[in-house]
Amino acid sequence: MTGEPPTKSIGNLLARAFGTPDTAPAPRVLRTPSLHFSEFSSDVHMTGSLPRDDAYVLTLHLRTRPKGAMAAEGRWIDPKNFHAGNAGLVDLRMKLASEYAGPFHYLSCYLPRQALNHVTDDAGAPRIQDLRYRPGVGFSDPVLLHLLLSVRPALAADPSEVSPLYADHVAVAVVTHLASAYGEMQLRRPSRGGLTPKQERRAKELLDARLDGAVSLAELANTCELSVRHFSRAFRQSIGQSPHRWLLERRLEKARALLEGSTMSLQDIATACGFASQSHFTRVFTRANGASPGAWRRARRA
Repeated sequence: MTGEPPTKSIGNLLARAFGTPDTAPAPRVLRTPSLHFSEFSSDVHMTGSLPRDDAYVLTLHLRTRPKGAMAAEGRWIDPKNFHAGNAGLVDLRMKLASEYAGPFHYLSCYLPRQALNHVTDDAGAPRIQDLRYRPGVGFSDPVLLHLLLSVRPALAADPSEVSPLYADHVAVAVVTHLASAYGEMQLRRPSRGGLTPKQERRAKELLDARLDGAVSLAELANTCELSVRHFSRAFRQSIGQSPHRWLLERRLEKARALLEGSTMSLQDIATACGFASQSHFTRVFTRANGASPGAWRRARRA
């Protein structure tokens, strides 16, 4: 076991475990360096079992779980408290089976133990042996609710239009919260200072060179010789916004400069500014500026 996410996402794993390829709904998937997010739903009765793995699965129920049993290591459990908005955890090191006797809809997050190790190592904390949870019992966690709901628009979007940096930002936040709240990871109080001028310049140069967002928080932190947690906090303190938000503003800034000062086509500007396509560029630009790129260019030149 490598601790890396499997070739098949947890959504595909669930689809395969709870139905045939013809009957199982195709899950929507978002992959990050550390986690896989999926959205999974069905309107039919399903029963299945999950293969063992050195990982956890975190779920956020978007509708109340229907009747149906769960089994952990052969012991049947009556699931409780899985209301819409509540979360659940299962440890894939156990032999698990589950039954859904009605419609269900949830977000799932495949969490390899290696992702927990990366977070604790980055924080200089002891590694976590187990996450605390009650098998078959849902729980309310406003932080997880907010974080997991924030990935739904990305799951619904064209994968090429999702910023890898944004997805990585959410994934790191999810793992850090789980490690702290359910693994009792003790975080050291970070220093109050922001980035040094040299660190800020290095981070901005790397982001500017990767306008498509294909850079991880770990890569940015490494170039500043900081931990991921320290870098994220220091960047926000120095710049006033998160790295992925700064990157989006930089892409739009460059796009406006090219629209006003060049004869490049909209397609070429979209590519130069890291957008997945001209249509993606148009949607993001219009939302930020109140006018499409073409209309904005014509107004400026007039």
